[in-house]
Parts: sequence; structure tokens; C-alpha cells
Amino acid sequence: MIKLMEKFQKREWFSSKSNMNEKNTKHILSIMVDNEPGVLARVVGLFSGRGYNIESLSVSEVDSHKFLSRITIVTSGTKLIVDQIKAQLGKLIPVHNLVDISELNSFIGKELILIKLNVKDVVKFELKEKLKKFGAEILLESNSEFIVQYAGTPEEITKLVKLLKNTKIIEQTRSGLVSMATGTDYIKK
Repeated sequence: MIKLMEKFQKREWFSSKSNMNEKNTKHILSIMVDNEPGVLARVVGLFSGRGYNIESLSVSEVDSHKFLSRITIVTSGTKLIVDQIKAQLGKLIPVHNLVDISELNSFIGKELILIKLNVKDVVKFELKEKLKKFGAEILLESNSEFIVQYAGTPEEITKLVKLLKNTKIIEQTRSGLVSMATGTDYIKK
């Protein structure tokens, strides 16, 4: 029994203090895949099957001639865990390219939110001015409700939701983060 414990204690993943103290950081993975049935399920299955969390997921066809889709996944973990995720994603057959956008020098990331507000007991003019000043757009306006659209960073969207805390939010939906590196390089097949 003691010899078995000594073997386990020599392993870096078991005894290394740096691994235990390493911070979880967010990573934005942009993955170019074949646009065919089952691909998204395979990518998501890789995460769930290994106990990794997906904080945000966005997917859409980006090239109909080459039948390619782009998946943007926000996940978090230590560098070791995220490197494992990237290596395992790279082994999937329909994956053509994978870039950890958050490791690049410069990128842009945005989300879209739609918010349905109950405006029955609200001074509509003041609310409209508040939304306009924030940069949000009213898509639908009636006597009882507004549907508002806003595109921004996750932090900006959180600020908007806090700004509207005194207004009754009926429901909201967010798109998930989409991101793109700046410069002339791009994800391609």
C-alpha cells in the first residue's frame, strides 16, 4: 500500500502545487467545422463527456459553398485543461481549424440580447431616453411592452440588465458570444 501511494505522489498532476493553485481563466474557442448533421452534437458531447462546462455557445454557417460552420465556445479552466480541450477538439474529424481567440493580441467579441419589458406602469419617455443613451434599440413598442435589442460585450449587457432592474423584465434571451480576431489573418479551412 505504501509503495502504491509513493507512485501516486510522484506524479506531477497529483502533487504539484502549481497545478492546484493555477487560476481558471475564460477562453474563447473559435472552431471551423463541416456544416453537416451531428457535428455540433459531437463537439458539445466532447465537453459534457469529460465534465467541461460551456459558458456560451454560438454556431452558424459561414461558407455555404464549402459547407462550413463556425462554432464559438466560451469555456473556462486552467491552461492544462483548456489545452486538453483544444487537443481533443482537434482530433475530431469534422474540425478543420481551431483558434483560441482569447490568446490573440487583439480581438472583438460581442453578444446580442433581446429583452421584453413590461412598461404598463413606466414613464415611457424616460425609459426611451435611458435606452437611447445606452445605445439600445426598441424593436417593438406597445402600451404594455417594449422589446429591446442591444449588441455589446458581456459586461456591457450585464450593465444594461442592471440599468433596467427597476423595470419589470418579462423575459430575455442572449445570443452567446461571437468573436473575431483583428488583422488580416482569419480562421479558414
